[in-house]
Amino acid sequence: MEAKSKKPFTAKASKKFTLKSKDSHTFGGKPGGKPGTKKPFKPYNSTERKGRAGKAKDGGKFTFSKGGKSSLGKRRANNVEEEGEGGPTAKRTKNGSSDIVKKKPMTKEELKKNRQQRKRDLKKNRQEAERKDMFQIICQSKRVWGDLRRKKCDSDQKKKLMNDLQDLIKGKIKQMAFAHDSVRVLQCFIQFGSHEQRQQVFEDLKDDIVGLCKSQYGRHVVKKLLMYGNKELVASVIQTFKGHVRSMLRHAAASSIIEYAYNDKAVLAQRLQLTDELYGTTFAVCKSTVCNTIEQVLESNPDKLNSIIDEMKQILTPMAQKEQVIKHSLVHKVFLDYFLFSPDKPKTEMIESIRESVVYMAHTHDGARVAMHCLWHGTAKDRKVIIKTMKTYMVKFATEILSSLDEVIGNKYGKKVLLYLLSPRNPAHLLPEIITVLQQGDGNTHSKKDAAVRRKELLEVVSPPLLEHLRDNASSMAMDKATSVTITDILTRACGDLQPAMKAVAQLANQELVPGGVDGQLHMAEHPAGHLVLKWLIEHDSTLAKAGKEERFGRILVDTVGTEVMKSWVRVNRGAMVLSSLLNSCDETVAAEVRTALKSITCELSSISNNKGVEILLEKLK
Repeated sequence: MEAKSKKPFTAKASKKFTLKSKDSHTFGGKPGGKPGTKKPFKPYNSTERKGRAGKAKDGGKFTFSKGGKSSLGKRRANNVEEEGEGGPTAKRTKNGSSDIVKKKPMTKEELKKNRQQRKRDLKKNRQEAERKDMFQIICQSKRVWGDLRRKKCDSDQKKKLMNDLQDLIKGKIKQMAFAHDSVRVLQCFIQFGSHEQRQQVFEDLKDDIVGLCKSQYGRHVVKKLLMYGNKELVASVIQTFKGHVRSMLRHAAASSIIEYAYNDKAVLAQRLQLTDELYGTTFAVCKSTVCNTIEQVLESNPDKLNSIIDEMKQILTPMAQKEQVIKHSLVHKVFLDYFLFSPDKPKTEMIESIRESVVYMAHTHDGARVAMHCLWHGTAKDRKVIIKTMKTYMVKFATEILSSLDEVIGNKYGKKVLLYLLSPRNPAHLLPEIITVLQQGDGNTHSKKDAAVRRKELLEVVSPPLLEHLRDNASSMAMDKATSVTITDILTRACGDLQPAMKAVAQLANQELVPGGVDGQLHMAEHPAGHLVLKWLIEHDSTLAKAGKEERFGRILVDTVGTEVMKSWVRVNRGAMVLSSLLNSCDETVAAEVRTALKSITCELSSISNNKGVEILLEKLK
């Protein structure tokens, strides 16, 4: 049985759809008409429909192609063809079936390269959208910058590239100074450019120098101007800081530029200009070209002392609460002036407010002196707080001094610490100016322990490790010019048994002297530093005798080496000078033994010429 054919749908035959009864909802009926009957069953015939119909573009009819394929089938076929180019492809086998051949998967490196390329493309598109007209200029300047940095770029090519770069960035320096990539181009331009080119950069940026200093990237341009500019350019840059120093010091990025200018580039007048804002308004009013320091201003205006100190206190106290600011040496200089000229009461109040920040100031020249004033004039509570903040560093320093004596003794500054422990305020080791500074803390009201008792306690702690270190490292210490000066202080000032260390030093000279040395190694009596160690130790036997100690280096040297071996020392001038010191020994038995040994070779001594030490020996033997 065949189903009835439906009439084709037309606009005229269409009627308005209305719901008149429940029967109108049955399937197969016309809208608003009689209910339709159920369609009879029709078996499926595979030969009639070979493909699914797709919608046509004209009026919504389903049409089929000639080969029985719909438009959807065409699209699927096209997709298969496209997949054949880069994806799976259909391969016909012998039995007529088709297998899909998949494309070879990409390796991890290829995937990584693809991701990186996509990121670069996205970054480029974003920068092009943000920078607009500047994008191409920055790209060209970066290419020139890349050529400038090459080692193979000679002076002529570099000059040409610099001129090209100057033409590119002219009038656009300000826009380039705040970006992370283009600012590097400006740094290179300043570094390799001429004075005129650097001046051009400054002229374009002089109204924005302070803003650049506060920029994460722009501050590097200002630093390069200070680094490579001549005196006039440096002065011009520092002049732009006037009136902004306090705000720049409180800024993390700008404070580093102020610190660099103050420490590395500014002359005295420019340093005073940078610190002027931290002394207050009264100081600025009283200052003149003649009286431009606080010392001169207070000398000419003593009645303004309290006003200046009060204003300085108001400015400096907030700075002490910010670690980023208190670390700068410019601030330390102003703090030191405050403590030098402040009366006792304001000084005590300032110590109380900054006692927790003293640890951040002790690393500079002026900051160390501020810390000294805080310890001298602070109360017991202030000192306790200061030491507590330094507790971590104190234990570390003290431990390192004793456990790393080799490095400390060889260090220029570490050696001074050890020498001060052994021989405090010795003019042989400290300048008179330093001793004067240290004397300012003597007799302060808060130190109750006697200075002699304190020195003795420190000496008892440091002596044993120093003597042990000298005993084990006598050769390296005696033959080194820098460390040889500490041997005399160790053997004359240290507490405890001195003999093991003295014998270790004397044993270095226990061999016959060959002029010029053996295998490039000079005898101790001929060595520039070694012969001085022998002379100093012999001469300081008198110091040991006055201190009531029994050890004598002269006696140990003669007993260890012997007078027969010492006779060979006269062959060189330095050896003869050591023997001359033995003739002057405070131990008469030592002098007598050496004199007897030398008299036996008087004829040999007389035959030696051009030897000042031998001439002195002959005079003493007469």
